[in-house]
Amino acid sequence: MRPINAVLVLLLFLWTFREFNTPFVLFGPTPPESADLLTVHIYNSSFITWNFGLGSAMSVLLMLFLILVAGLWALWNRRVNRDA
Repeated sequence: MRPINAVLVLLLFLWTFREFNTPFVLFGPTPPESADLLTVHIYNSSFITWNFGLGSAMSVLLMLFLILVAGLWALWNRRVNRDA
């Protein structure tokens, strides 16, 4: 069960960063500070204020961060499985 749980934790971590629909439907394009997720902020920067450069830069940095997290998880998972 440990390998399955490890993959599920990684997927849930990655999926939390793509959550956009729930806060946008509940609060509209300008959510309160407690519900201001990064994806809503990227949307506001790109399509509300028409600053596509900032929105695309934030999207690329988010993607690189998630790739880094997935890569570190893969290295950790390989090391754990090798030692077992």
